[in-house]
Amino acid sequence: MQPNLREYSIEEAGNLGIQWMELEEQGRFEEAEAVLNETPITPGMAQQLKEDMGIEALIATGVNLSRAVKEYGTNWLTK
Repeated sequence: MQPNLREYSIEEAGNLGIQWMELEEQGRFEEAEAVLNETPITPGMAQQLKEDMGIEALIATGVNLSRAVKEYGTNWLTK
């Protein structure tokens, strides 16, 4: 499985947050989760999740790891 490394501008990421909130308010939780996974998480959060879950499980969740890879480099995606 390939990691989600799509990069977003600040404006695009903000729009994802708004879209996520709207979907949550509408009770469309699966769609909201998909949008939330597209929003890049912070490098620190990604590192903590990597330590807790392992990199393979983290990649399998589909969360956006682009900021972590930008901060730590592509080798961060290995075991």
